[in-house]
Amino acid sequence: MSDSPPPSDERAVAAVEEANRSIAPVEAYRFKMDMQVTASDGDQSRTLSVDGSGAVNVSAKRMQATTRMQDQTVKSYVDGYRAYQGCQDPWGGYAVENVSRSEPWATATPLHRQVLLFERSNVYWRGNATLDGNRTVLVTASPSANTIESLMDRRQAGDVALDRGSLENATARLWLDPDTNRPVQSELTIKISQRGATATATITAQYSGYGEPTAISIPSEVSDDTYELGCPGAS
Repeated sequence: MSDSPPPSDERAVAAVEEANRSIAPVEAYRFKMDMQVTASDGDQSRTLSVDGSGAVNVSAKRMQATTRMQDQTVKSYVDGYRAYQGCQDPWGGYAVENVSRSEPWATATPLHRQVLLFERSNVYWRGNATLDGNRTVLVTASPSANTIESLMDRRQAGDVALDRGSLENATARLWLDPDTNRPVQSELTIKISQRGATATATITAQYSGYGEPTAISIPSEVSDDTYELGCPGAS
């Protein structure tokens, strides 16, 4: 990303600030995620699809997610300040890592991470937009490579690595409920290029169930078979 984006619109900055205030008291929510990655190298092209869903209980500091990629279904959990990512066959078990304590716990979850992306980026007001037949307010952003790298969660992105050194362009969109200012949907599109090969990834997330009772159970086997250095065979 060689060209600097234009400065933020004041109206967009205010909308993001309102979104941040609106989610601050939220104790629970649900999310769905879809990612499409298309990579091209000369005459060869490949598309990878990832989808997932999950729930977050902020007050209990717990999150669970299920991610589906090709023929694999991977479950992941966050329990307090420990995160567990299921390892693909044939290994099984869970890779375990610590969740940072330097920021509020909620910033480790998809909704708050997306709002942070907009807080740390130049943002632009796009006005009213219809999404799935509902009226929303649309704000866009031009996040930097450093911002994307600091906030990308590979547990919900199918463990697909994106090389920030080759990032050509990135755009983000955030749809807000005009009555509550809460995010309804977010979308991040990234284009990378390296040694003649290109890849475009689009990650879309939808948010719902704000404040609904959400009990998240962590299976006992999650802590029985763990890998402290990541899943075997992972890059």
